Amino acid sequence: MKILIRNKKWETSFKDVKLICEVTGRNRVFDIKFSYSGNDVSIKTNNLDKTFRYLESIFNNNLSNEVSNENKIAI
Repeated sequence: MKILIRNKKWETSFKDVKLICEVTGRNRVFDIKFSYSGNDVSIKTNNLDKTFRYLESIFNNNLSNEVSNENKIAI
């Protein structure tokens, strides 16, 4: 996972997904906002490292499941 901050937006690159989000913090509580599949997602956390690792595992697992399901349909 790579994180790059540009123009106050956080660009996070996972396996095959690039997530662009806004991260704001107040009193050690961070708010992560991004759009995914046309939906606005907002996550509140006090540990950015664990939250981004969890998002990475979700996105990487969903992508691998989608690919394996497509292969099953093609067979």
